[in-house]
Amino acid sequence: MLAGPAVAAPGCGVTYTVGSQWQGGFTATVTVTNVGDPISSWTLTWSYDAGQRVTQAWNSTVSQSGSQVTARNASYNGSIATGASTSFGFNGSWTGSNPAPSSFAVNGTTCTGQPGPNPTTGPTTGPTTQPTSPPTPPPTSAPPGNPTWGTAPPPASAVRSRAYELIATANEKGYLPRSGECSVEIHSRYWTYGPDGKVYPTWHPNRDPSGCNFGHEHGDDPRPSDLYATAGWPAFGYTSEVMMSNMPEHSHRHEDHVGHKVLTVNNVNVIQGDNGTSFFPPQGTTIATCDVLLKFHQGTHSPDAFTNNIHELLLNQRCAASNGGQVSEARFSALIPLGRAGGFSPSECPGFGGAFINVGPAVPADSPSETRSLGRLITEPGCVQAIREGRTHYDPLYPNPVPFTVSDMDDFWFSDFQITGSGLNVRVAPLFYVVNPSRYYDPAKPNNLGRIVELCYTNLAGGDYCNQARQAGQNLAWDDPRSPFKGTLREFRPGTFSVQNSGSTTVYTDVYGRNASSTPFTGSIRQYFSGNQSSTMYVRGATRDYAANGVHAPN
Repeated sequence: MLAGPAVAAPGCGVTYTVGSQWQGGFTATVTVTNVGDPISSWTLTWSYDAGQRVTQAWNSTVSQSGSQVTARNASYNGSIATGASTSFGFNGSWTGSNPAPSSFAVNGTTCTGQPGPNPTTGPTTGPTTQPTSPPTPPPTSAPPGNPTWGTAPPPASAVRSRAYELIATANEKGYLPRSGECSVEIHSRYWTYGPDGKVYPTWHPNRDPSGCNFGHEHGDDPRPSDLYATAGWPAFGYTSEVMMSNMPEHSHRHEDHVGHKVLTVNNVNVIQGDNGTSFFPPQGTTIATCDVLLKFHQGTHSPDAFTNNIHELLLNQRCAASNGGQVSEARFSALIPLGRAGGFSPSECPGFGGAFINVGPAVPADSPSETRSLGRLITEPGCVQAIREGRTHYDPLYPNPVPFTVSDMDDFWFSDFQITGSGLNVRVAPLFYVVNPSRYYDPAKPNNLGRIVELCYTNLAGGDYCNQARQAGQNLAWDDPRSPFKGTLREFRPGTFSVQNSGSTTVYTDVYGRNASSTPFTGSIRQYFSGNQSSTMYVRGATRDYAANGVHAPN
């Protein structure tokens, strides 16, 4: 932590605290305390001596010219009574060093922490560091971070989302630690503000600096992303909160905390002619490079995805044409449909996209379906039969067809959705592939839930994953950390991407990305799209293996 001196001037005191810092970036909180007469509005100024830049702020409007920074109050926190305080925060960038400013001024007067002439009652001691929370309505731009991320829970006055409430107590859908794992209190320190000003859970490492582990992982750290300065921490469950606040109960959707996964990719090449049909990218000309920071919810341990096709995607993607021309960008939050509601199709074992298997009613009951893609492909008993019969398939890693094994019981989730209206036509068609899920569909078992690791101890051909399970011990439980079937090996393909926008870059949609409008409406989500691509591109993303000591299903 880097704290600036609590310097001030007639009528005001200021504390400046860097609560989170990493290579090239930081998050800071500034608290202004009024020790003079009441004020109805404020402008705080300071200068940076080491070339730091403010990249995004919340609870204030911040601008910068050279080294000079100016922060003006938001509509809801301009008035500061004598003895009262207000706080705002921002993300910044730095190179070389990141010293705190040496001086601040409010409304043109240097702050010294002492009252000016003829003050009204008020303290003459140093300022408080307790931030105030914004009243309703919340700020229009989302607070992208949390200065106490990983070190402290949110302020008692902060409004908590349902997703955060689920991790603030031991809860199966939130966080339920095992013996020896990090406590609920430690886990609840990893939070962020969402676009609505509420507190949400966010990305955390699989192991806390204190040494304990959480038993699950959330993919990539978002901070190294070139888009982090704009996007900030992903707010897990934000779209469900919007749904809960604005739609009837039968339309609500809540997702397990452990299923939220982050991908961070900088400067991924887009190849001319690539349409995603080949496993490996084709050889060819690079027509664009893309930065991707996304969060997708894909649980691979429960029966949820057998019927529920709506899953949260928080997509931040910026693509620049290689010829120095068009830049296309999307900052999009929605519950996206992946295939049809109420069921799924078989995975690659025994064959991609077989007949649709209708399992039961979806949650929400009014979930929209998407029929342009293959949807959710999940392993079912047809794969077990194919393994038993010794059937073969083509694997791009081998020159000749190879037999199916238990290790081929994977998930492929496709979607193909469009956002249209108000001069906007956006298409995104991603693929999310999990090589080692812990569950498969078996209607002969309770909740239709089969455990893949259990098949390793039968007479079926097991493959590499089963070999690992057998070497670790006989009859491993499905959630044993030694089981390799725990959803850690994933391929993220942002996929087909196209933006054509002749209107405002800011649009508003419902939670499903529909009904795009230039003006907000009840239950709408603010989105951002810029660019007018001449052609559609295919973004490959990356394959990641997040296996680490202590990680186990559910994950």
